[in-house]
Amino acid sequence: MWSVRRRRQGDLLAELDLPHVTSVRDLRDEISRRTGREVILVPQEQAPSVCGACAVTESAVYVFYDPRTSPLHQDHIIAHEFSHLLLGHHESRPLSALAPALITTMDPAVVKMMLGRTKYDEAEERDTELLASLVQSRIIDRWLRSDESSGDDVQDRVTHTLLRRREARR
Repeated sequence: MWSVRRRRQGDLLAELDLPHVTSVRDLRDEISRRTGREVILVPQEQAPSVCGACAVTESAVYVFYDPRTSPLHQDHIIAHEFSHLLLGHHESRPLSALAPALITTMDPAVVKMMLGRTKYDEAEERDTELLASLVQSRIIDRWLRSDESSGDDVQDRVTHTLLRRREARR
């Protein structure tokens, strides 16, 4: 494994060679291709201290995110879990063969205990959060320059207003 923090951010994103998308959810097929597993996004209420989690089985990756948060926060949770996968963290933390039977009945507290992370003191977590932020930043920049709607009228108006202000300062 390599450290995200030791690489220049532009070089890292170029090295990852991710497809040009305007939503992190559109990276699902690319993550599936790279992991060799189907990626399944699962909106599921999480325990209070957990926003998301990732469970990897032999044939699938389940990315859990809390549907009670804003769409932007949900996307960042998904970006964080995708970043774990892009960094290969799933290779050192496989889930048992019983996972497929557990996932549909798993209590969010159990997900937290097995897979959730609530602290960013580990280098792995810092790398993952940094990569998720870089990926989201690039996606948001692309989305801002597109005519595509986020599906949230208020978010679209605020975002485009902020973009106009940012470009006026340049």
